[in-house]
Amino acid sequence: MTNRNLTFSLGAVLLTIAALALPASESPGSVSGFKNVNAPGAVETDPYAINHLGAIAGDYVDSSGVQHGMILRGKSLTTIDRQNCSNTPGATAIAFYGINRAGTVVGWCQDTVTGVNDAFSFSKGQFTTILPPGATSTQAHGINDKGQIVGAFLDSASNQHGFLLSGGKYTTLDVPGESSSDAWGINNSGLITIFALNSGGNYDSFLLQNKKYTKINVKGEIQNFVAAIDSFGDRVYTVVDASNNVHGAFFLNIKGGTYTVFDDPKGVGTTEAFGLNDKLKIVGRYAPTAGPSGPPAQGYSAVGCCRPENR
Repeated sequence: MTNRNLTFSLGAVLLTIAALALPASESPGSVSGFKNVNAPGAVETDPYAINHLGAIAGDYVDSSGVQHGMILRGKSLTTIDRQNCSNTPGATAIAFYGINRAGTVVGWCQDTVTGVNDAFSFSKGQFTTILPPGATSTQAHGINDKGQIVGAFLDSASNQHGFLLSGGKYTTLDVPGESSSDAWGINNSGLITIFALNSGGNYDSFLLQNKKYTKINVKGEIQNFVAAIDSFGDRVYTVVDASNNVHGAFFLNIKGGTYTVFDDPKGVGTTEAFGLNDKLKIVGRYAPTAGPSGPPAQGYSAVGCCRPENR
């Protein structure tokens, strides 16, 4: 099934609000302030989500070559491991892809016993299994402050669908006319970001609101993987251009919306964007060198322009 560790997979291949005064040094939609994100003692850190308090969820690889789930608050690292989760670094090892204000995280791993993907949430020291009816393999990717969770699952025929878990009830999400739907983010208003495979073999991105799917591709990009959406309808993506280079993209939801494709200045050919909070802080990964034989991807944070501090 589709997963968002794009360095592994792709490397091989609205809410209207009043306009606000913006700093003269930055334009609306610009992305700046890139900083590396490193878990203490880690040889690799992968940030996938950031909540409104600045806590980051993802995974890290320790000096012994073991991958762990993580919550990173500044320099304070919480390591989270789960029985029977793969911990060999890579796309199927334990990782968390969503975090809400309460610090509840959601993620998935490949089960070392069954060989399928298990999705789960983790809160106050306890794991809770996430398993839509009829699912044979499940990934959880996003959670909002109400505890609503989105992700993707395979059915018994190995067809992929998105899902929403809300109030204990699962709803299957399939983009009409497309296949392999994967719901990634959900904000506190219930807006859901979802991407799916079109008939041409490329991924399109959609916004799901009131059962209506609206295409929200970044203009000019071949592949569009929308990720997080904040309370104001701002979004981040990972996109792939015609030369197969991977970039982050940021959508600022003011004045009809502004799309900006960006790269970490230290990246070479690959910058991915996964997480976004209400203060427009973005987290993701970049490749420091070209090719699969170089050093591992590096985590980064950046800030989109522009909202007031008390947003």
